[in-house]
Amino acid sequence: MKYLSYIAIVALILFIVFRPARVEHVPGEVVRDTIVTNRIDTVRDTVPVPVYESVVDSFPFVVPVPVPSDTVRDTVYLPITQKIYKDSLYTAYVSGYRAKLDSIEVYSKTRTMFVRERAKRKRFGLGVQAGYGFSGNKATPYVGVGVSCNLWEW
Repeated sequence: MKYLSYIAIVALILFIVFRPARVEHVPGEVVRDTIVTNRIDTVRDTVPVPVYESVVDSFPFVVPVPVPSDTVRDTVYLPITQKIYKDSLYTAYVSGYRAKLDSIEVYSKTRTMFVRERAKRKRFGLGVQAGYGFSGNKATPYVGVGVSCNLWEW
């Protein structure tokens, strides 16, 4: 009968430690991702100066030249140019006799910030305890279930 209480305590401890329960583990660190996007509004500014300009071809254009009592037609060759405009936010390609935009590359600014916060651990808990207890004048071993307060973390 004396050993029955010890066997019951050991069985209770083994059941608590190795119980077949679903335990969700909370990670010690919570990671949050914050994406900050800087938007750039349209600002009217001066006309940009082309960085590069080249003559690609020429376009024949017939021009009537009025002469007294007659009209003479003459051909004028108009250059077809290609211009490249560059800035820190874009590169634009413009070409043609009547200039048109061929293509544009826009470089948008995107800044990603990672914010990491540590999850707060619980200060109080319920758990299995082991140690020595003082009753009267002698110290006796103690094993049991009790409420605990966490003073330090490591």
